[in-house]
Amino acid sequence: MLSLSVLASPASAEVQNLTGMPLYPNLTSALMDPWLRTDTLGRWCSRLSADTSDSIAAVEAWYRKTWAGASETDLTQDSDYKSYAALTGIKLAWGVDSVAVYKLSRQAPTSIELSRCSPIR
Repeated sequence: MLSLSVLASPASAEVQNLTGMPLYPNLTSALMDPWLRTDTLGRWCSRLSADTSDSIAAVEAWYRKTWAGASETDLTQDSDYKSYAALTGIKLAWGVDSVAVYKLSRQAPTSIELSRCSPIR
């Protein structure tokens, strides 16, 4: 089931969360990719990127509670993110779907990336 969340923020007009995944409630900006992309395994994926001024610890705690039972990876060990030198954060995965919560530097906002993928048929 796909749910629709709409975000109004100063940085953007309305953003629709077409991933249907839980979205952190206190965002300063958000952007839904306007198209689906394929990953390396050929799955079609939708992606939403967002920022918040809340601490990374608060956002990680919210997603750990919301995604209880998901597997967790330190982003410094994740192949998609480990090339960023000052990056800190986590990636939670539930099946083929994931949420990454990270900061690119101490001064940067906390960033969130939701990725929902279709199973390979």
